[in-house]
Amino acid sequence: MEAKKKKASSINLNQFFSRENLPLLSLIFLSIFAIVAIVVSIVAFSINPVIACVMVILEAALAATLNRIPLWIHGLVFIAQIVCGIMASQVPFMLFMAFIYVFATAFLYIWANR
Repeated sequence: MEAKKKKASSINLNQFFSRENLPLLSLIFLSIFAIVAIVVSIVAFSINPVIACVMVILEAALAATLNRIPLWIHGLVFIAQIVCGIMASQVPFMLFMAFIYVFATAFLYIWANR
C-alpha cells in the first residue's frame, strides 16, 4: 500500500516539473530570487527596504516593457545597470537588480513561447 502511495506522489512530482509547468516554475524561481535579493540587500548591503522593493518592481517593469527587443539590447541594458551601480558605489546591489532583470526577461520569454 505504501509503495503505491510513494509511486503516486513521485508521479505527481514528475508531472509538476513537466514542460507544461515551465512558466509556473520560472515564475516561482523569479519570485524566490526577488525575495532573496531584497533580504540580502537590506541585511548585507544596508539598503533601505523601500528602495530595495521599488528597485525590484522597476526591474520587472523594465523587463516587461523591453520584452520584444533583440537580445543584444538586453545585454546593453545589463551593462548599463552595472555601470550605474559603479557610479553609485552600489555594485553588488545593482548586480542583484541586473539579475532580476535577466530572470524576468527569461520568464517573459518562456511565458510568451509556451
